[in-house]
Amino acid sequence: MKNIFYCFLLMLVLSSCSLVNITTVYSNSRGKIDVPQKESYQVVYQANFGDRLRADISYTDETAKQTELTGVSGAWEQRVTLKSGTHVQLKTFATAKASAKGEYKILVDGKVVSEYTLSGKKLNYTFLFDLP
Repeated sequence: MKNIFYCFLLMLVLSSCSLVNITTVYSNSRGKIDVPQKESYQVVYQANFGDRLRADISYTDETAKQTELTGVSGAWEQRVTLKSGTHVQLKTFATAKASAKGEYKILVDGKVVSEYTLSGKKLNYTFLFDLP
């Protein structure tokens, strides 16, 4: 009986330690988005990283390849023109020593296709879609 109690106590301690490092995650893959088909689209990536957040960002650029940035903080925006049929993705991973808030938005030709807010010490946002 004593061993069961100690085992339970150990599991409780270990699980509470891991709660300190929880990562808040948002991940969504939409497939083709609902916008009129045309040759190219204006895609705007926006992120606002709250106090003390530092982020690594990966986004689809004009050549349809991933561009990576490190150490981004504060408000960030990138505008790109992408061809029809392009697979688009925005991935960010932000960390802070204290809980903070990250806000994310993606627009295609002025239409919001993703808008989300995360809070925590570690924020992981991923959004993928295909242009028609």
